Amino acid sequence: MPAPAPPAAPAPGTDDRALLRGILVHDIRRDLRRHLRPMLAWYLLFTAFATVAAAPLTTWSLAALLHWIERPFAGDLDGVRDNLLALAWLMLAGALSWYVVMLQQAGMLLVSASHGCRYRTAAAALLGMLRRAVPLAMLAALQMAAHAVLALPWLAIGAALYWLLLRGYDPSFVLVARPAALWWFLGGFLPVLAIGVLLHATLYFRWLLATPALVLEGHSPLGALRRSRTLTRGRHLRIATLVAGVALTVAALPLAVTWLYQQGATPLLDWLPEHRLLLSLGMVAYLTLNAATVLGALLLGTTLNTLLVRALFHRLGGARGCRAVDATPHHPGRLVWGAEAAFLAVALVQASLAVGSMNLRREVTVTAHRGAALMAPENTLAAFQAAIDAGADAIEFDVRLSADGAVVVFHDSDFRRIANDPRPVAETPLAGMRDIDIGSWFDPRFSGERIQTLSEALAFIDRRALALVELKPDADNADALLAATLREIRRSGHQDVVVLASLSPELVRAARAEAPGARLALFANAALPGTARRTDFDLLGLNHLQVDAGAVADARRRGYRLQAWTVNDPVRMARYMDLGVDDISTDVPELAVRLRGERAALTDVELLLVRLHSWFRH
Repeated sequence: MPAPAPPAAPAPGTDDRALLRGILVHDIRRDLRRHLRPMLAWYLLFTAFATVAAAPLTTWSLAALLHWIERPFAGDLDGVRDNLLALAWLMLAGALSWYVVMLQQAGMLLVSASHGCRYRTAAAALLGMLRRAVPLAMLAALQMAAHAVLALPWLAIGAALYWLLLRGYDPSFVLVARPAALWWFLGGFLPVLAIGVLLHATLYFRWLLATPALVLEGHSPLGALRRSRTLTRGRHLRIATLVAGVALTVAALPLAVTWLYQQGATPLLDWLPEHRLLLSLGMVAYLTLNAATVLGALLLGTTLNTLLVRALFHRLGGARGCRAVDATPHHPGRLVWGAEAAFLAVALVQASLAVGSMNLRREVTVTAHRGAALMAPENTLAAFQAAIDAGADAIEFDVRLSADGAVVVFHDSDFRRIANDPRPVAETPLAGMRDIDIGSWFDPRFSGERIQTLSEALAFIDRRALALVELKPDADNADALLAATLREIRRSGHQDVVVLASLSPELVRAARAEAPGARLALFANAALPGTARRTDFDLLGLNHLQVDAGAVADARRRGYRLQAWTVNDPVRMARYMDLGVDDISTDVPELAVRLRGERAALTDVELLLVRLHSWFRH
């Protein structure tokens, strides 16, 4: 069926301000009264669809791509090829995520353009969304491809500036010392980035109405993009202002709900009786109410955004496309209330599972990051002794390969940050670095600290703590570093108290092949799908900002230990202990050990209440 002839878009002019004000004051308020309950029914149906179909297919597709390109991208990226593959993966992840958002918006647009029973309207919208799934996928692909092409120039300029100005510096030195080259880089790149962001924003608002053009007017993907460009021409700034204002409101809703609970409801938990069963029941009720409220805020925010897009589309000349649902059940209210009751039942079950799974174990271990790196200079014997004195269970330190093949304890690729010495570690023999003072930068009291070999570090620790040895290879010596490290560990006789770690999944797999009995750890800034399945490790160290209940559940399911690094805030330490991580890496092990001891002294009821407070703190 050909698309209906839409009314012409009004010419931009002095009435734009009144037009956009009318959208906020009249259209959205009217549509909220009419469509909020049908939107709720649709939200429940789409959530079920996303849980059963969309989310698993998206995760499987991304994991399959990682398997095909043989790059899990869990840690550092090295080389042009790795960076290009990572960029391609991120683009696909963004396209799939955007596609799921478009599917949800398409269904909401169909609901808002329909009249009839709430439940049947939502079911009809689900079928209508599925019928448009392929055109919507093509539309998402076109939009993502356009943004990718638009990003190439500023990404290339950024890469070129980095190559010219910063490639000779170790990243740690750049972050700490902030040399003049960094400011030259930022001065050259930030204006380019600002222009790029402006162009991306312009393209986004130019195509903001493409989804309703496809869904409500029946345009093809290309036709929907052209239609949106026609409707928005000359109004990008006013549309952007309106959309940004609504977006900020939407983003603030869950935060406001959380704040209200923290200020009003959470203090009431202290009034719960100190009885395990009654406390657990109270927690289940509290979590259920909180989950329902937060999800209700998310529904309201999603509805506001969709109704804004629909109102813009209609006000700027798009067809309304209203229709009625042909058939309605005899008791539509019962079906809607049944769906809402099912939603609350799911929230109740999830809350019960959350309370039942709250970790009451007290055997969380503490790892001293680079020794006790806030108490003594990192990767030195003084830092190791401070970690041992603090009661740390493990000491993490970094090793590199010197020019003459010695395995030395050092983090950066050169000595610039620690000793103002630009020589690369890989080009300096062991004898040439023995006189480097690696303690004075921290405090003059540590001026006698010198670089140690791996063997010397293991002998000093002497089984008083587990040694977590992170391999820091340079571009061309990863295999040599691994071989030399394994050789030194065997010679030292400390194989049973050493864990080998790396940010490179390939290096971890190589270590497993060379030493099948070794304990291995993979460090990662984010655990992308497929990493855990394809990399054989005993411990996954995650950037603590990426640690959540899902990461803990994955670790339990796959049978590896989970570490959160690097955590120096006691509130966050408590949060991760409550989530159930197995290990916390910190620069202040004394603080973590003390916190662990304080929590160990609590009764189960006291600990359960403390953990509920921590659950809602972030």
